[in-house]
Amino acid sequence: MKKWFFALLVPTLVFAYSPSNQNTCSDLKLNTSSLGQVRNQGNISWCYAFTASDMLQYTFKTSEKISASDIATNYNKTRIGKLMDLFLNYGEPHETGFNKVALIHAMKSGHCPESIFPSEEWVKVTHDSEEKVLMTEAMKQIKDLHAHRGELTFENLPFYFKFKNIDKETFLSILKSKNKLKNFYTELRAKACQNERINFDHQWKVKMILRNKNIFKRIHSQLNLGRIIGLDYDSRILENAQNQSIKISSLHTSSIIGRRWNNETNTCQYLIRNSWGDKCERYDQSLECQEGNLWLSESMVFKNMTSIVYMKAKSQ
Repeated sequence: MKKWFFALLVPTLVFAYSPSNQNTCSDLKLNTSSLGQVRNQGNISWCYAFTASDMLQYTFKTSEKISASDIATNYNKTRIGKLMDLFLNYGEPHETGFNKVALIHAMKSGHCPESIFPSEEWVKVTHDSEEKVLMTEAMKQIKDLHAHRGELTFENLPFYFKFKNIDKETFLSILKSKNKLKNFYTELRAKACQNERINFDHQWKVKMILRNKNIFKRIHSQLNLGRIIGLDYDSRILENAQNQSIKISSLHTSSIIGRRWNNETNTCQYLIRNSWGDKCERYDQSLECQEGNLWLSESMVFKNMTSIVYMKAKSQ
């Protein structure tokens, strides 16, 4: 745990790195088509969970998309999740986390399919009508319901959110029985995913490497093995390509899924799969964006990163 906290201090250290040459940076793009379009985390800071779900799905070649909201809610049960709640008193599912912790805990607990516990839109039922609502908006509406849970009955409940194994009666029962919202979501997840959870057939090691002068050698070695890499960095670079500093409150996690050599700038570039949706309007217009995937130069990555996380077989 100390190492993970130390990762937050590394950005204050300034040192040079060993840039990649053209031979090292051969064109490579991992085939991530099975992951589908880039998902949108909305206004909830579950980037680490969206990245972890992609890494797990890609590594284990699961037949269904893995739920990022399942991984994020599961994070509350980790030691570091409980510690953060103790000191910060969230009372709700907290919104930041370490990609490494999420990966390890998910492999132990198994995963829930995205179709069972969605991470972008939830189905809202009002009387006899249904509509899809962004998950972040749904959570705001649930927070309001929870604040008045003592007054709610089956007859006056204005709406509820439907999942497999979650009907109106079950939703209300969970809402009224949990004093903290984070416990409501833990139980909601458990009920929705009951009998749907899928165990991983084996465990992989998870490595977290802090930024260092040889960090790109490690990135290249993993890409050459066909592995997705989790990147922890300052998200401000995505909206301002000139950003060259790191602020703890702006830390973000995405994945590296490719590389190429840019002959014009004579530098290596990396393809970043983010979780802000498949549109490009939000990003700095000087960055090349492909359906929500972005090309960042090696110097941009280095100046804004804190660490990388990757998975490796037990025998390696």
